[in-house]
Amino acid sequence: MMEDFSQRTVEGLKAYTLFRLALPAFQSFLDINVGKEVEKDRMVITRAATVLQSGIKPGPAHVAALLQEARKIDQTFLRKASVFPIDIQIQYQDIERYRQQRIELLLQTSYRILTQWQNVSSFRAAVNELYSESQFRDLLQDILMLYARETRMLSRSVRIPHLLTLARDAITQAISNVMEQQAEALAKSLALTVYRRSS
Repeated sequence: MMEDFSQRTVEGLKAYTLFRLALPAFQSFLDINVGKEVEKDRMVITRAATVLQSGIKPGPAHVAALLQEARKIDQTFLRKASVFPIDIQIQYQDIERYRQQRIELLLQTSYRILTQWQNVSSFRAAVNELYSESQFRDLLQDILMLYARETRMLSRSVRIPHLLTLARDAITQAISNVMEQQAEALAKSLALTVYRRSS
């Protein structure tokens, strides 16, 4: 889902001349960024499975531990991103409330689906038992929108000359607009696929 979201965002940004000119470098950077988010999501889903196997429910302590693990993944991202001519100093006070909300939502959702999956034959059947199509669509959109908001706040961590701040703000707004549009479209597409095949 995250890789599809990234590709849709890149395609949407092609409408902007600035991004068409800088697309190869930007897409390489975005690929690294998405890679770290896929790793974080995998970590959250795996934690949901571990919690389920232990016979307890996910809670604040699990979220706090996942937030710390996410910071470790960030450090790997920063090392990979060091090849680009930018300086990133992550301001966690800006991004972590969105990250925490996304982790909580993904952890609880994964736990619910994995729990239900024990009683049915497939992932789609489990989702169908738990949510209506519109509920599942909204859930996916919420997860993607929280990622988009975190990405927007992360842009403040990119250090650039003061004179270029207005340009950065314009670029950030363009990325945010495209991500929000694509979040809605992708959530709708994924929900339609799950419910079409499970009905």
